[in-house]
Amino acid sequence: MIDDNSFKVTLIKALEHKANSNPSFGTDKMWEVIMTLPRCNLYIEETGIFTRREWNTYCSILHIQAPIDKQDSFIKEKDKILDIAESIYGRQGDNYLTNIDIGILIEHYEVIDFSSISLTEVIAKAIADTELLMSQGKYDSAFDRVHTAFHGYLRKVLENRNVLFEESDTLSQLYNKLHADISANIGPTPIAELMKTSLRSASGIVASINDMRNRHSLSHPNEVLLHNREAEFAIRLIKDLSDYINSIV
Repeated sequence: MIDDNSFKVTLIKALEHKANSNPSFGTDKMWEVIMTLPRCNLYIEETGIFTRREWNTYCSILHIQAPIDKQDSFIKEKDKILDIAESIYGRQGDNYLTNIDIGILIEHYEVIDFSSISLTEVIAKAIADTELLMSQGKYDSAFDRVHTAFHGYLRKVLENRNVLFEESDTLSQLYNKLHADISANIGPTPIAELMKTSLRSASGIVASINDMRNRHSLSHPNEVLLHNREAEFAIRLIKDLSDYINSIV
């Protein structure tokens, strides 16, 4: 019998091949199915229901659990998916693949821990908002709150270290003042020099994060918005950077 994971991998490749070779098959909905399948749960259920196709043969059902926001695409393309799946499955013992069931994937979203930067009540409130949004998989909305928390965190660290800054300083300006101040804490070893260079280079990352928030987040009426994947990536960058800063201040 074909194991479920091997079947899923083969199904993805077969759908992709057909979509590339046949434009009428490779609709936008089908490509969404192909791109989503790797994170779907897929399993084949063997039943005792007769196929009425051959004597003493039984039905197998292909179950695909897909994210709720992709359900429309899977339901729209289910017949095409089943056609390809049937050709892969063939006959397994006394079973034929005869049906497909599209279910809802129960998704568990990672809540990235920012408790280490919760230095003020305002930051704590932004982090609480962030955690709620991340638990719902809304990383695009959480990104703005993470930006707010990180901005407040940099201000508080500078204040605690008696480094002067302006109320109007941007995220980039605050970060530049901080990394210049904390570089002395890293030590004189060759690796330390590389870390200092890395901290300086991270100024570009911070500037990009600031631009993403101002130009492509829900904080302003922007036309082109960050997708969840990019927002989660930016959130993780802030997490890694703030963790390192915490370790040396």
